[in-house]
Amino acid sequence: MYRDHDEDDPPPLPHRWEICSRCRGEGKHCNPAIDGNGLTREDFDEDPDFAEMYFSGAYDVPCHECGGRGSVKVPDVSQMTFAQKRQYVLQLRGGRERDAAWESERYLRMAEGWE
Repeated sequence: MYRDHDEDDPPPLPHRWEICSRCRGEGKHCNPAIDGNGLTREDFDEDPDFAEMYFSGAYDVPCHECGGRGSVKVPDVSQMTFAQKRQYVLQLRGGRERDAAWESERYLRMAEGWE
């Protein structure tokens, strides 16, 4: 029997494509190192060349969410069987548990002065 995934991994869940919310389908956005902390009118007034380059897209990078595609896969719960929905919920829980453990570790390191 043909399977397009490893025998140990569960089969892929049904999905659909949606427009990426980060780049709004453009496939690119400004480099967060440029405008990650926000820009003000004064930033543009002080350096007109910066403003021109910024608005022309000179500081754009491929979208970090969609990799430049402009769309992302999202689970299509309406097309899932009951077993697939259960699998999906377990994946979500596992992700939340990993995130919580990582945040806890990060907090402890900050409290100990590691970062």
